[in-house]
Amino acid sequence: MERDRQLALDIPTYENIECPPSVLPQKKYCDITGLEAKYTDPKTGLRYHNAEIYQFIRTLGVPNVQAYLSSRNAAVVLK
Repeated sequence: MERDRQLALDIPTYENIECPPSVLPQKKYCDITGLEAKYTDPKTGLRYHNAEIYQFIRTLGVPNVQAYLSSRNAAVVLK
């Protein structure tokens, strides 16, 4: 009976994956911990969750920062 039920095309279902894009902003996650990131380091561009992670980011060298940025496909070259 469920298969024969006809629904409108604009109602997303398990069989219909077409739905409008979200109006909510995309969430950003911390590059170090994976938690939700509230802040971005202006010098390196890394996203971080809290002050403790920020202190850790300040100790990283350029190759490590580049590795974290490349893990989220951010094409940034630091000088």
